[in-house]
Amino acid sequence: MLEFKNVCFSFGENIIMNDFSFAAKEGVSTALLGSSGCGKTTFMELACGHKKPLSGVITPFDGKVSSFVFQEDRLLPWCTALENLTAVNIKKEKAKEYLAKVGLGDSLDKYPDELSGGMQRRLAIARALAFGGDVFYFDEPLRGLDIKTSAEILELIRKETAGKTLLIITHNPEEAFLLCDRIVLCRKEPLEIVFDRPKSDFGSDEELSEFLKKLI
Repeated sequence: MLEFKNVCFSFGENIIMNDFSFAAKEGVSTALLGSSGCGKTTFMELACGHKKPLSGVITPFDGKVSSFVFQEDRLLPWCTALENLTAVNIKKEKAKEYLAKVGLGDSLDKYPDELSGGMQRRLAIARALAFGGDVFYFDEPLRGLDIKTSAEILELIRKETAGKTLLIITHNPEEAFLLCDRIVLCRKEPLEIVFDRPKSDFGSDEELSEFLKKLI
């Protein structure tokens, strides 16, 4: 289980978290919804151990293989699309398979700066899904994708992460509803949980959206 217990974190005088507590069970997909700048990305970086709290305790998912899609694509600029996957020990054939799944089957030998922003995002997603593992951390995975591509990638992520532990940062209720079992709404600042409900409480993403409008 991932657990934040009385966590405090700040950037200088900008307090991001103050006595913040949260827990997520393994095997559950959780969406953290909230407006830009409320601290969701900092939450993600603390959750996966890339930042340390000023006080309080964070217990990570212990002994689990994790995959990441960060807010930035974090691609290796000196590597081709294919090499960006094989560089993290993904076998070449599997790398080609996942690049094809995200629509980059014809771009294996292109470097990141030869790809559009949306293609770079798909490359980052292909790398995370091909790497696999027990826990997936996704920060705004559909950033920069058009509507048609977003729908296709969303369905791919849903299939590939089914039954796994997924922690996703998003501002999109549709994305949260399709991918996750648990919906957590946050606001700033410091970061505060407004509500925490199972997806089953809502009949559709439209119903979730209308509910969120009343709270934001």
